[in-house]
Amino acid sequence: MEDAGLNQEIVKLSITILITVSSLLILLVFALSAAYRKAIAKSSRESIEPKSDGAYKHYLTGLQNRESMIKALVSLFESGKKDKINVALLFIDLDDFNNINSSIGTKLGDALLQNVGSRIVEVANAFTRLVYQIGSDEFAVVLYDYAMDTDSITSMTKEIIGAVAQPVNIDGYDLQVSCCVGVCVYPECATDAEELLKHAGSARDNAKNIGYGSYSFYTKDMSKESVLRSLISADLRHALARNEFAVHYQPKVSISTGMVSGAEALLRWRHPSLGNITPATFIPVLEDLGLIHPVGKWVFHTACKDMSRVHKDGFDNLNIAVNVSPQQFNKGDIASIIAEAIWESGITPYKVELELTEALVMKDTEKSLLMLKVLQSMGVKIAVDDFGTGYSSMNHLTRFPISILKIDRSFIHDMHLTPVKKAIVSTIIRMAKDLEFEIVAEGVESIEELELLRDEGCDLIQGFYYSKALPIDEFIKFVHSRNMQGNRETNSQEKSA
Repeated sequence: MEDAGLNQEIVKLSITILITVSSLLILLVFALSAAYRKAIAKSSRESIEPKSDGAYKHYLTGLQNRESMIKALVSLFESGKKDKINVALLFIDLDDFNNINSSIGTKLGDALLQNVGSRIVEVANAFTRLVYQIGSDEFAVVLYDYAMDTDSITSMTKEIIGAVAQPVNIDGYDLQVSCCVGVCVYPECATDAEELLKHAGSARDNAKNIGYGSYSFYTKDMSKESVLRSLISADLRHALARNEFAVHYQPKVSISTGMVSGAEALLRWRHPSLGNITPATFIPVLEDLGLIHPVGKWVFHTACKDMSRVHKDGFDNLNIAVNVSPQQFNKGDIASIIAEAIWESGITPYKVELELTEALVMKDTEKSLLMLKVLQSMGVKIAVDDFGTGYSSMNHLTRFPISILKIDRSFIHDMHLTPVKKAIVSTIIRMAKDLEFEIVAEGVESIEELELLRDEGCDLIQGFYYSKALPIDEFIKFVHSRNMQGNRETNSQEKSA
């Protein structure tokens, strides 16, 4: 019995020793594995983090350049073959920097770029040391081996956009610039370094289409758009000379009378083989190619000439509104272009409206104020387009000689189903009325939207509820139909009274 008890104790002790040894071995394996991963990670970091070699640094900011970034990405992807690594590339592009640089001078422009680079580094340092200047006004941030979801990347992207947009005083000058950011993630949306950069660039282009200070994540549809941009770029250079452009006119209709009071001139392009190309696709390419100025000048002359024709047809009360891009406005000769178009067409200056976005008006307030006063002295009316999207206050706009406010279509769409939108539109109209602005609602598509705008006191509407943009001959027919009918209704009401 004693031997049996002893044997049991020996067995228990052996099991205990075996368990202990096994546990120690497991812990040792985990420790060695962690040490190995740490060594690999350190080696990976050492191979991709910025070196002090000046050959790979941008001369202005001291940041690593595009070549250095590509090498870092290649190293990351090589290490990722063994240990899966997530990589996010943020492609940061300053908005309209060439025009800013030409207006303030290269010395101040260089100082502004240095300041912007420092601010991007300051934000990124919490996440990564991989910050690059990959072009004259383009930066990039690489995030790798991160435990971040899309929301976290979005938060960082917004932080960078906010930091870049902060005004800064350099040599006594108050300077401000915004940026757009395109984001692409590996391995979900790219297979190598060049593709990651290319797709981040496509996302950047999409962000620029959205507007200043925007961001966009890459999607596969953007590759199709990028291919289309490449196809049309060469053809756009010759489209004006080949008479491929046309100007269509979207009626602006009075809510109180139902009659057409004017039109917005909109550029259209019919590609010889691809057919109709949307303005959202080809206008950014025109701007990138530096062609928006000659094409915009052609639009002014065509619109004034066509509206002169409408006036001679018996409807001389109609106004013509023409959009102006930031490049056109910043070039500084917009007043002379308009004066020439008015003189050649014989149209009355106060029948011409110039539509500027809220962001453009507020970008360089002193320069904008001077230019707008010159235009006002000519008799041209100034309209603020897309109001509500630029986050400026109505009080700021009172500084400018503005007579027309256009409420952005994003607030109008389904406003009868969205109390917040209805409240915003109501507030805008009420304040605009107090300031004696004429109010135009864009993108009206339903009777419900129309009736609400009527109740709120909106003056004019434009949108598919009445008509899409029309070629000049069809526009004239539409004016005849609406305004002759309106005249009959008005005469009938006067007789009844």
